[in-house]
Amino acid sequence: MIEKQLIIGSESLKHWFPKDYPREPKDLDIVVQSTKGLINTKEIEYFENPVILKYQSSGYIEPSLLLTLKMSHMFWDFRWKKHMYDIQFLLDKGFKYNESILDELIEYWEDTKPKVRRSNLEMNAEDFFSNAINKDEGEHDFLHTLINPVPMYTRLLKDNCEVELDINKWNALSFCEKCDVVFEETAVMGYERYKQKYYKAAYEIQLNDNIIKHFPRYIAIFAILNYKKVITPKFNFIKTIKNGLHKN
Repeated sequence: MIEKQLIIGSESLKHWFPKDYPREPKDLDIVVQSTKGLINTKEIEYFENPVILKYQSSGYIEPSLLLTLKMSHMFWDFRWKKHMYDIQFLLDKGFKYNESILDELIEYWEDTKPKVRRSNLEMNAEDFFSNAINKDEGEHDFLHTLINPVPMYTRLLKDNCEVELDINKWNALSFCEKCDVVFEETAVMGYERYKQKYYKAAYEIQLNDNIIKHFPRYIAIFAILNYKKVITPKFNFIKTIKNGLHKN
C-alpha cells in the first residue's frame, strides 16, 4: 500500500474547476515518496517528489501548491507550453505561488533533472560573448541601441560590472520598465537568432528560451507571472534593427 499519494496535473485542475478548465485529463499523475516497485501505465504515471509531499501528502493538490509546482518546471524544456497554460489559468483564478517552496523545488529539480546550460552573468563581457553568435561583444550592445538609444539593461548593471545585473536596481523599476527590460533583451536575442522568421514568431521562441535559461531567475519569474503581457512584442523589432543597421 502506498502511504502518500498526491494527485497533480490536469486531473487535479479538472477536480477543482470542473466547468472552467478546458482540457480533459488523458491520464492520472500521482506524486509518491518513491516510485520503486511501481509501474507506469497509459492510465497512471507516478512521480517522485519529496518536496511537494512535505506540504501536502494526499488528495488533490491544492491550486496554489500546484501553481508553485508548475512554475518550478519552467526552467526545463519539458511540456513547457502545457505548464505555461496551466500557470496562466491559475493566475487568472487569483492564486499565488509560494516563493520559498518554489526555491526548494528548483533546487530539487537541479539535482534530479537533466542539466541545463544557463547564462552566467558573472563573467566579464569578453568571456560572456566569446561563444555567442556575434562577431564581438560590442555587437550585441549596439543592437540594443537600435531598439532603445539608452538600453534598459544599462540601468541594471551591477556597479563596476560589464554583464552582471543588480537585483536591487531591478526591484526599483516600475512595472512598465520591467516589461521593457524583458522586451528589449528578447527582441535583440530574437533578432540575432531568428531574423529570417516573422517577428512575432521569433519573439515567442526567444522569450520562452530566455525564461528557461537566459534570464536571471527573478526576471524569469516576472516574465512567467506576466506572460500574457510580455508575450506580445511592442513593435516589429526585426524591421527596426534592419533599418538601423542599413542607416549605419
